[in-house]
Amino acid sequence: MRQHANQSMEEFVYEQIKSAILNRKIPLKTQLGEEQLAEAFKVSRTPIRSALKRLQYEKMVQILPNKGAVINQPTQKEIEEVFHLRTILEVDAVKRACQMASEDQLKELESLTYVEEELYKDGEYGRAIEVTSAFHQGLIRLSGNELIEKYSQELINITNIHLAYHDSAKKESPLCPSEHRSIINAIRKKDEQEAVSKFLEHFTTVRKHLESDKDVNAVDFTEVFKPFSDSKEKKGKM
Repeated sequence: MRQHANQSMEEFVYEQIKSAILNRKIPLKTQLGEEQLAEAFKVSRTPIRSALKRLQYEKMVQILPNKGAVINQPTQKEIEEVFHLRTILEVDAVKRACQMASEDQLKELESLTYVEEELYKDGEYGRAIEVTSAFHQGLIRLSGNELIEKYSQELINITNIHLAYHDSAKKESPLCPSEHRSIINAIRKKDEQEAVSKFLEHFTTVRKHLESDKDVNAVDFTEVFKPFSDSKEKKGKM
């Protein structure tokens, strides 16, 4: 967890909090207090506040009046609506891809499936979710509709939060990469019916592995971000 030389503190804090959320290191319902996070990162509240606002824009957290920031928790109804909308948008994208997608575009999407596969196997669940998102966003991009692409990203972000905390599928042998490749293979054959069928099967699998809320335990941000906290303390003593 090292900060790159050309990376701003705000960017670094944003990436680390987002990674911690997607890797389930921060339980749901935990208050993301600016003071506690600032202490964990050994920084002022300014980069913390900016990072939380960015995560709020991406639907990763909610900033509530008089309560501060918490991880966004879409209701079951909202999740149903999100999956419904995503199905409509991405089925349309799959159909268009069968007509319009070039082999280069399909190879680019296919390459993402191997990256996500390795990340899942290595236990990098948060990063794997981001690559999976890139795959679905790439699928949407094949529709050629920039407005659909813009709004679908918000839907994907909401889905990611729910998957991060409720996906009960085995992470060491995920189905997503192989299912993604089956969609690509059907598109490559320009078989619209098979491509849509494979996509719907994939979404059915994803939804099948969602489970209900679990108990929430307290979290110590200093421990969650301990490697960075320790490095800052060592620098201060030098």
